[in-house]
Amino acid sequence: MPEALVGAIVKDARVPFTVPAFPGETFYGVLSRIAHALDEKTRTMAAELDVRNPGLRLGPGMYPEVLWPVKKSHPSLLVPPTSIVTTTERTFVIRVKDGAVEWVTVTRGAPAGDLVEVFGLLKEGDVIVRRGSDELREGTRVNAVAAKT
Repeated sequence: MPEALVGAIVKDARVPFTVPAFPGETFYGVLSRIAHALDEKTRTMAAELDVRNPGLRLGPGMYPEVLWPVKKSHPSLLVPPTSIVTTTERTFVIRVKDGAVEWVTVTRGAPAGDLVEVFGLLKEGDVIVRRGSDELREGTRVNAVAAKT
C-alpha cells in the first residue's frame, strides 16, 4: 500500500480489488497482515489480504488493483490530476486568490475516480486552476472563470 495510506489503514477491513484477468469484476479480501516496514525504493508497505477463492479463479502471480479503505481524521481535498504541477523542485497546485496566482505546495494522496487527493495548505472553496503549468508564474494577475461541468 502507498506510504500516504499507512497511518489510516483499518485492520480487518473488507477490501475490494480487481485483476486484469476478470475485467469489470470486483473481488474482496480481509486485511489480515501488515509488514510494518516501508520499501525505501517504492515507498510502499506490504499488506496481505485473506481472500476466499472458490473455483480457484484467482491464481499466483495475478496483480490486483486495490481500493484501500482508510479512516481519516479530516475530509480529503480532491483535485483533477491536471491541476497538479510537478517540477524538479516541488509539486504544487495553482490557487487564484484575490485575482492573483499562488503556487501551493501539495503532496499527492490516493486517486479517487477521476480526481486525486492532495495534502497542503488548501481549503474547501479555494479556486484552483484546472490545467496547471509552471509557466503560470506566482503573482500573475488572472481573471478566474468557473469550469463548465
